[in-house]
Amino acid sequence: MSIEDDYKLCSKCLSRISRKFSKTLEDERCSICDNLLLHEDKIYQVIYNKIRKFNIEFDTFHISCQVNYDELNRAEKTIHKSVNYKGNNGLKKQLRKDLSAMIVKKMGKRLDYKNPEVIINIKIRKKPYPHTPYPEISNLTVFIDSNPLFIEGRYRKLERGIPQTKWPCTECKGKGCEVCNGTGQQYPVTVEGLIGKHLLPMARGKSIKFHGSGREDIDVLMLGEGRPFVIEVKHPFVRKIDLKLLRRVVNSHSDGKIEINDLKFVDNNRRASIKQSSVESYKIYSAIADFERGVTSEDVKRIEKIKTIEQRTPIRVSHRRADLIRTREVYDLEVERINSKQLRLIIKCQGGLYIKELISGDEGRTQPSVSSITGNNAVCSQLDVLEVHIPE
Repeated sequence: MSIEDDYKLCSKCLSRISRKFSKTLEDERCSICDNLLLHEDKIYQVIYNKIRKFNIEFDTFHISCQVNYDELNRAEKTIHKSVNYKGNNGLKKQLRKDLSAMIVKKMGKRLDYKNPEVIINIKIRKKPYPHTPYPEISNLTVFIDSNPLFIEGRYRKLERGIPQTKWPCTECKGKGCEVCNGTGQQYPVTVEGLIGKHLLPMARGKSIKFHGSGREDIDVLMLGEGRPFVIEVKHPFVRKIDLKLLRRVVNSHSDGKIEINDLKFVDNNRRASIKQSSVESYKIYSAIADFERGVTSEDVKRIEKIKTIEQRTPIRVSHRRADLIRTREVYDLEVERINSKQLRLIIKCQGGLYIKELISGDEGRTQPSVSSITGNNAVCSQLDVLEVHIPE
């Protein structure tokens, strides 16, 4: 028997592959597409119904297709080889092409290969899927995945004791226990949480991830115009969020703990640049330094001349940061005397400089430090961030 006798093709596969083969009869299945290409209208309807059921909001899309059906895959390869087929219209590509055209025409959506808002996943197997609405395509199912939504803004932190992001409970490591009241969190309130609890239901997303341009310590205020951030919503079903409303809701329901401003939609590239911007930025801090002994006018002059800092990873963060020596620059340092043992320092410096250690010296790990150049042990008793400037 010839290969033409072993395989039968539907009308669509005959026209796109080869007319050497016999056409399937009414009750027969195509050897290449299993008759799926004959029922693309039904596949489209499944896609449309899922989008409508979950009320998924999007403008751009891309279709992926997976065939977990060995007989179909083998048949397609054998037939292509037998007729020396040089085209590039396999079953997966044909389905993607035809269904994309239908979605563009009927739904008015735009095909986007590089950065689609929604990915429509078509999966084909030999065994039927349960609860399929059309018996003709019972071995096909559709999953719809929504790519992340990114919103950039700036936050001001107006109360101490609030971390930027979630901090797992040190007792239960995030599982939930009596110490953390079952929350799994060391601190019940975070900047991320105060924004996310309003954003997530607006976007009808699955979860959020917060990306800041650096972060301040829990006991540090973030003042001025705020710290730049990008918040990522994973698997959102709504993309056209009213950012003015989001800003009002977050600011009015945060009890004066935080404020957010300058919200705008951005893409994934901006998220990456925000995360990498810390060293390229400059920051201005207000720090109160408490000294062991009285501070002289000569001490003040020495402090004001501090410029280049060699700073080894501070002891307090060494458990989560690589042990490196980093060079950072102080661009400007103004000193205001509060009393004989206390100074206020206004420090403009390169991003990534640890200010508390700049003052204390961190057991000699920061050189020079306020403590080392004055010969007078000092600690930072209060720290506020006044400005974070990053490249646009």
